[in-house]
Amino acid sequence: MLSNAIIILMSKEATVLYPELELNEIKKAHETIMPYLVWTPLISTVTFSELTGTNIFFKLENMQKTGSFKPRGALNKTLKIFKEKKIKGLVAASGGNHAQGVAYAAQKLGLKAKLVMFHGVPDCKIDACKSYGAEVIIHGNELQDAMDYSFQLQKETGYEHVHAFNDIDIVAGQGTLALEIYKDLPEVDTVICSIGGGGLVAGMASTIKQIKKDVKVFGVETIGADSMYQSFKSGKIVPLPKITSFAEGLSACRVGDITFNLTKKYVDDIFTISDEKTKEAVLLLLERQKLLVEPSAACTIAALLERNIPVGKNTVVVLSGGNLDLDRLKTFLD
Repeated sequence: MLSNAIIILMSKEATVLYPELELNEIKKAHETIMPYLVWTPLISTVTFSELTGTNIFFKLENMQKTGSFKPRGALNKTLKIFKEKKIKGLVAASGGNHAQGVAYAAQKLGLKAKLVMFHGVPDCKIDACKSYGAEVIIHGNELQDAMDYSFQLQKETGYEHVHAFNDIDIVAGQGTLALEIYKDLPEVDTVICSIGGGGLVAGMASTIKQIKKDVKVFGVETIGADSMYQSFKSGKIVPLPKITSFAEGLSACRVGDITFNLTKKYVDDIFTISDEKTKEAVLLLLERQKLLVEPSAACTIAALLERNIPVGKNTVVVLSGGNLDLDRLKTFLD
């Protein structure tokens, strides 16, 4: 799906021009969404600074409304549509966190929402969406199954579809996170975040490099959910046949055209890490930092501790979400 792309016909060939993110637009997005969100803490961590030999800071998006960064993009997109026309409702597909973001946006604006998730999404994410008043539909075993069905629902209901990542307004919303990082730590020289469909890393990198161009931005994926890693290394989008990682928050088999092009332009490198190392990072964060963080966020810490990522003097790690089912957490202890 080439949402927000401009297609120009040149003789017999079509050239696709993907949108850029202007810093002023991201600042406007931040002003628009902040009445509904919190400016999440940026904290220094002695434990992880000692473990890595440099200054490590955590951006705590696990403490954001709904427990992840996702409402930033969902609100920015929904509020933009809301101003332009009358909306019957919202529909979206998700591994859980985007669904919660859309459900939250719908609740705040008095809209109905139909959210499609797939089998295996943790109960805590499903229950949270219902608590915001959304209708949850479980369909298929992969995000792509849920995505396909969500487009069918869009046609049947006339609701507005809110894509999880391949939309420039979603990316702009996620990019607002970088404004807060720079405001709280102007000395930042490295930012690390996880990658699912690419909305967060694309928005973060596009934003921070317009503010301070020498900041390094690195992405992390778990092995088996690494479409962006493979795409980044090959120079073209590489879809995965299926997701084999346990990190449902990184469950995009195919990254977005928009997010890939922004990532390719602004991100310095991407790394992968195993599920096992990610589980260890979840437990380490809980034990040493007293932070409950889900695997799709903890993979950044796992990769950092492997010392493959070239950190700077002041490195910010985005802990993108904390929606981890406690029953699932128990299995990490076995």
